[in-house]
Amino acid sequence: MRRTQGRCSGPSPSIDWTHPLTQAPTVTAGPAPAKKMPRKAWLIIGLAMALLVLNYFDRQTLAILKPVMKTQLAFDDEAYSLLTFAFMLPYIVMYVVSGRLIDRVGTRVCMTVFAIGWSVANIASGLSPSFGHLAASRVLMGAAEPGAFPVVQRAILNWAPVERRALAISIATPAGNIGAILAPPLIALLATGLNWRAAFVIPGAIGIVVAVMWWFTDTRHSSSAQPVPNVPSPLPEAVGEEAPSVKALLRDKRFLAIVAARMISDPVWYFYLFWSAGYLQERAGLSLAELGFVGGIPYIVAVLVCIALGRLVDRYTERGHDPIRVQLRVFALSAALMPLGALITMASSAFVAVAIITVVVAVCQAWFVGYNVLLAGLFPVKINASAVGILGAVGASTSLVLNLLAGSLLAQFDYIALFAGLAILHPVSAVILFMVIGRSRAGRAAATGA
Repeated sequence: MRRTQGRCSGPSPSIDWTHPLTQAPTVTAGPAPAKKMPRKAWLIIGLAMALLVLNYFDRQTLAILKPVMKTQLAFDDEAYSLLTFAFMLPYIVMYVVSGRLIDRVGTRVCMTVFAIGWSVANIASGLSPSFGHLAASRVLMGAAEPGAFPVVQRAILNWAPVERRALAISIATPAGNIGAILAPPLIALLATGLNWRAAFVIPGAIGIVVAVMWWFTDTRHSSSAQPVPNVPSPLPEAVGEEAPSVKALLRDKRFLAIVAARMISDPVWYFYLFWSAGYLQERAGLSLAELGFVGGIPYIVAVLVCIALGRLVDRYTERGHDPIRVQLRVFALSAALMPLGALITMASSAFVAVAIITVVVAVCQAWFVGYNVLLAGLFPVKINASAVGILGAVGASTSLVLNLLAGSLLAQFDYIALFAGLAILHPVSAVILFMVIGRSRAGRAAATGA
């Protein structure tokens, strides 16, 4: 049912998004009344989580089976770097393209096409007879997978009430970690019980089924996603207002600060995603079966941490605190843990190495959730999918460079240099965010007496 202006008290605000986005209103209100999540919103969140689980499961398969496939298809670490390049180059391009497609076409069509695309690519990877065929399959997977993340962001903004968005984002965004949790034991089971090809084909077939379920579920937008009259929203939109342009977004200093932070910090996640499983097997001495038992631990912890932090931000928001400033504090505290990553190669056992990797992975995922909370709180709904796409692309770009060079860097300097260098990137990113966004929020709070 459409919402009319007459149902809201007071005149409708007139908002001109042609002005710089830094002129968006600041949230200064007190505690907001709680509003329950609609059942349809929970269903959308559940399906989004299922697709992100498969998204991460499918991309992890190659990393987990790397030692086996290096023998079966005859390639080395430098060739594996080329496989990560084949995945990440189209991943970067499509991150930008998919964001704009979602804002224009909608979440229903886009998620269905993306999910079927990466599922077909996963099946093709399992059927690859040679390194060349495998590389081509990775290109298709790289083109299809990134669109899932801006779809989930936009779907949550479409369906979840404003005062429940941080919780919804914190539940859905790190759901990919469940895929990473399930991947080591299930891939090991499929590879040892059947063969390594089955570890690609079976999850790919499941992904196609879930994509069809999304098509029949995400059928319309929910009016419950709009702010209730007494709840101030950081995302005001006048009736009939057109979406702000990407050019205006790119002129916003706050967005540029987030871009810089993503460019610096994202390579940490992608390196651990593609290389940590191989490190634990080839350097720390874990077998494929042992990796199946402990490989999911970092992602289990990451999911729990993200949900807890999302609930924390929501609670402070309900009490009248600025969610942006709360999120910045979370960034700072978690970034202080990242230098532990430099100690991985000095770990006394494989399980100590897993513990350190767990801390790093949990922080990386908490930051991804935090970035989406910042976007939801700082910028209009109609530009969020594009913003997520741009951020994903710039973060993946620097990650692409690192992963392309990783094979050569490992040959010259081994893992110790890479882990040590990556350990400082999140602290640097936290400083950037505080200097730009933190100062702007503090200045506005002082100006409004908040």
